[in-house]
Amino acid sequence: MKSINNLGQKPGIIICIHGNSSSSFVFKEFLHSEFIKQTKIAVDLPGHGSNLENYKNHTDFSISFFKEKLIAFINTIDDEILLVGNSLGGHLAIEIANEIKKLKGLVIFGTPPVMKPINFEEAFLPATALHTFLTENPTEEAITEASNVAVYNKDSTTAIIADFKKTNSLVRKMVAEDILGNNLADEYEIFTKLEVPKFIIAGQQDPSVNKDYLKKVTKKCKNNCELIFFDNCGHYPSLEKPDLFIRTMMDITSKVFLI
Repeated sequence: MKSINNLGQKPGIIICIHGNSSSSFVFKEFLHSEFIKQTKIAVDLPGHGSNLENYKNHTDFSISFFKEKLIAFINTIDDEILLVGNSLGGHLAIEIANEIKKLKGLVIFGTPPVMKPINFEEAFLPATALHTFLTENPTEEAITEASNVAVYNKDSTTAIIADFKKTNSLVRKMVAEDILGNNLADEYEIFTKLEVPKFIIAGQQDPSVNKDYLKKVTKKCKNNCELIFFDNCGHYPSLEKPDLFIRTMMDITSKVFLI
């Protein structure tokens, strides 16, 4: 699994996981921030970004395959781990959390921890245009529309479209099949019972995630989950609001790694 790695000066490793038809590019500003002194790694999931060619002829892009690859990679690291996941990356982070040996904290955004069977109407908002991210071979017009709907900051649209086109189309097909087949774990159960510090970052203008549901999840966690809202922000806080994201992560790392 290819990664981008910035060597830091303080204990702890931050592992960033992007979403479906995205890439590690959404964490670019965070990775290069001099204010975050831990080692920062942003993976490119199989079939995405720099890992597109490596998996050009691969046919298994199931949720279980992504989880298997992530667990195997992360558990080779002999340091405390903070998992950070955006959208599908957040769902994956939740589902592997109990398998990570030295997990110290979890940050998710664009990710409502779903129940089993998946509680679509409660966890998500209706956003028909975003179905493109679960469509194997959508039209150019559909890709552009979905990318524009996903963000509040339209300057981010170009990067989202580029990442979409650099993704193996089978990813969308298989992720859609897993979702429709109810193959996700009970993330609500995992997330609310996870004992490490947890943080949910939510774009106020995220068109897909029900913020009231996030409040419900946070309340269920009692005292070890913090819900943080970014105004003027859609589905990609690390891309749309990089400076605010970095400041927020500075605060989170100080709590997680007890600096």
